[in-house]
Order: sequence, then C-alpha cells, then structure tokens
Amino acid sequence: MYTVLNQVSGKSFQCGSDETVLDGALSNGFNFPYGCQNGFCGQCKAVILNGEIDYDGPTPEAITEEDQDANIALLCQCKAKSDLYIAVDELDSLANIQIRSMPCRVEEVNHLNHDVVQLILKIPGSQSLQYLAGQYLDIEHPDFDPRAFSIANAPVNSNLLELHVRLVEGGQFTNFVFNTLTEKTILRIEGPKGSFFLRDDSDCPIIFIAGGTGFGPIKAIIEHLILMNSTRTVYLYWGVRTKQDFYLNLPDEWSEKHANINFIPVLSEPDNSWKGRSGFVHETVMNDFEDLIDFEVYACGPPVMVKAAAQSCIDNKLKKENFFSDSFEYANVSTDND
Repeated sequence: MYTVLNQVSGKSFQCGSDETVLDGALSNGFNFPYGCQNGFCGQCKAVILNGEIDYDGPTPEAITEEDQDANIALLCQCKAKSDLYIAVDELDSLANIQIRSMPCRVEEVNHLNHDVVQLILKIPGSQSLQYLAGQYLDIEHPDFDPRAFSIANAPVNSNLLELHVRLVEGGQFTNFVFNTLTEKTILRIEGPKGSFFLRDDSDCPIIFIAGGTGFGPIKAIIEHLILMNSTRTVYLYWGVRTKQDFYLNLPDEWSEKHANINFIPVLSEPDNSWKGRSGFVHETVMNDFEDLIDFEVYACGPPVMVKAAAQSCIDNKLKKENFFSDSFEYANVSTDND
C-alpha cells in the first residue's frame, strides 16, 4: 500500500498498487472529479508533484505531450508505484457536479418489509455516476412521469446505485415497482440532483433526523463518513410508526462498530412491547439536547416532519446555516416521489 497525499486539501489515503489512484481515492471517501473513466474525457487529470505512477498500457490519449511535461496524470488509468504527492481539486460544491442522463438496468428488487423495496440499479459498461452523499436522481420510464429518489449508497467508484422506494397508496409508479418491475428491466436515470449532501469542511457533531425512507440518503452520508474514517460524533434519530417500519438493521451495526455513532430509534405509534423512545422524532431530539448551537442537523423525510424539525432546531439555538434538509413530497398519486 502506498500513501497518496493531496497538496490542495492536505488529506491523504492509502492506495494499493493493483488499483487506480482514482479507485483508491473514491473507496476512501474522497470526492475526486472524474467522468468517463475510460481515459478519454480528461476530467480526472491531476499534477503528480512527487512519486512514480504507471499505466497498464500506453499513455492514454487524453494526456498530451504538454501534460506529460507538466507531470499531469490521468487518475482513472494510472497506478501508484510509490508514495505520491499530488495536486487535485476535490469536489466540494454542486457547481462541480455534472448532471447526466444514462440508461441503467435493474439488478435487484428486494422487498425489505411490507412497504419498502430496495432497488439496485446497474449502469452499463465501466461508467458510474459521480454524486455527493445525500443527493438524488430522477428515474425515467416511458409509461410514467419522471420520479425522484434519493441515492442510498455512498459515492464510491461503482456502477451500482441503491434506492429505497416506499409504497405510496395510489402511487402509480411505486405500485409498478412493487408489483411489476423485474430484474433486467432497462430504465433511464438523470442526475445527480439536489443540495442535500454532507458538508465535509466541518468537524462539529452531526444530528441526523430521518423519517421513514428519509433514512436512505442519510444512510449514504453515514457510509461516506465511515469510508472517510471520520471521528465526528454522529447522532442518528430514525422515526417510524411501528417497529416493523425499521426496514434495515444497519444503524444498530454502525453503533456497535463505531464509538462515534449513536442510534436512537423512535416510534410514533408503539405497542406495549416497545421499550425505546416514542413520540415525534424531532421532539425526541429537542428533549435530548439543552441547545444545538454547536451542531449541524440533517433532516430528511416527510415535509411536515422536516418543517417541524427546522423550526424546533432554530428555536433551540441551531444556526440557520447549519440546518440541511430534503423533503419527500407526496402531493398526489401522480407525483409519488420518494
């Protein structure tokens, strides 16, 4: 393993000799820019200030003679042959993220409980979608209007995307997902979109407030923090109606494996067997903290929950600029976004 240090950010990661530098960066939670990953577009160029790299084959066409003279390499194709000192501008804003439209194939349709399906979509070939943890995409199908769904896995160099789809009563598309959609179906996606994403330039503790499948994008953010080996203190409050609505056990696993991650499940309609917290999830947060002046809060779920959480957090001394949210709208049966 070699150490790759980015002069621009001052951050470093470990990279194996058998993986590209871009793969090493993305698998460690770094938002290095990239595009085609085939060596043609040149979006992943970086200056090698010190150290040795090599390509498996000829120098990619995107690297000109001028680039070689300036020690510029294509990170999606080169591999480290020593410790590296490089210069690359990491993506830290939406302005650097390109919205793309591309086909995808349904790889898996997994029913997680009575009303939530996990979709695994595969982008064909060696392509992948670059996005920030927490963003969403639109699914396009010829029989329906586009539907927006949050991406539920961390942004690593993979052509697989995970979505959590909740069955909406009367929702045409979600009923199609539950009852008709099969593996190998070809869909089209457009994204990434949205301003709900992790702010990496902060060390303050984070409170996540998730309602229902609002857990999906928060899952992506927490996975990203884990990949980064972040030591930021995390409080995850996940609110659902009944115990059966907790459709994944990951929060318990995170809290057991990582001392900085705390999970607080909350039920709004508990039965007599429930021994945990109950009530509205945002009110549970307010009961647990004297004030929120030193925190960041990320809230995702139904609009009424997000709106109530925003007001409660501001009333509890949270700085307005430290509240980030994504509302899942269910306006009518023709807009069953999730």
